[in-house]
Amino acid sequence: MKHPLNSILGSKGHVIVLRELIRANHPVSHSELLQRTDLSRQGVYDITKRLVETGVVTYTGSGRQQLVTVREEYPLYEELVNLFSKETQRYEELVDTMRSIVHNLKKQPESVWIFGSTARGDDEYGDPVQIAVLGKLKTIDSLTDEFREKLIQNNVESTFDVTIDIRGVTVADLETKPSLTEQGTVHLWGIDPKDYLNPPKDETTSVKSHRDLDERSQVESKIWTELLKSNPEIIPRTISLLDKQIDKTSTGEKLELLEWKNLLDNSSFQRLKKFMESDSEKAVRLRQSLPFWQVLTENEKNKFEQLKKELKQS
Repeated sequence: MKHPLNSILGSKGHVIVLRELIRANHPVSHSELLQRTDLSRQGVYDITKRLVETGVVTYTGSGRQQLVTVREEYPLYEELVNLFSKETQRYEELVDTMRSIVHNLKKQPESVWIFGSTARGDDEYGDPVQIAVLGKLKTIDSLTDEFREKLIQNNVESTFDVTIDIRGVTVADLETKPSLTEQGTVHLWGIDPKDYLNPPKDETTSVKSHRDLDERSQVESKIWTELLKSNPEIIPRTISLLDKQIDKTSTGEKLELLEWKNLLDNSSFQRLKKFMESDSEKAVRLRQSLPFWQVLTENEKNKFEQLKKELKQS
């Protein structure tokens, strides 16, 4: 009686089934739920049975004609509808915001899309929303820099509690990095990127060399997150340092400092850790300018080195 949501929202499967029942807004069969949720057949039957036991869902009909529906007379029905509506609204507002930013760039890119785990729908909290921006080789850097700057100016990451990874790409990148378009995309602007695709080419030695460096920096970032976890006071000291540096640096360097400040100001530790240890383009790029070392005390530097040795030994 006191905590019905423990049972109603007690598992990921419960949330998935309940979301689809509310979206459908009419009785649906178990077969339709199976198609909508991508759960196993037995999973759908077990979850709907448990939801019926909570009183929020009911069966209609019988036998093969038995359908499942949400009970509108359930006391928390409106609140549950509003909850899932807000969930959808948050995502749609983020997509609309990204499209609005692209529209207001000085020069629009040829195409913009979301790719990776967010596009597939299997992302977890802290995973970056990966956005590809397609442009010409000569202008793609300035284009992505302007995009990132507008993200900071509009407080997009803090407003939606997400990390956004903007990746500037050219047609050549599409041909060598199928991960940019495979397994689904959410198209935001311009021409569908798949229209540019050619058969993929072999990776060059230089690409492999860059990858080795990126992998090493990714491993070292785990040491930093371990240090930040045990010494969280490093973060506000780093933010103070960034505030001082931002006013003294050139435009290109200032953008990276602003990105770090925005990330540290607005991220929970869990989201910061997930970002720093990820292989996203933004994480790879920002790991080249980690801002923490300058504010460490001698004890913290010693602890960092100790963690580094322990990682090598493990």
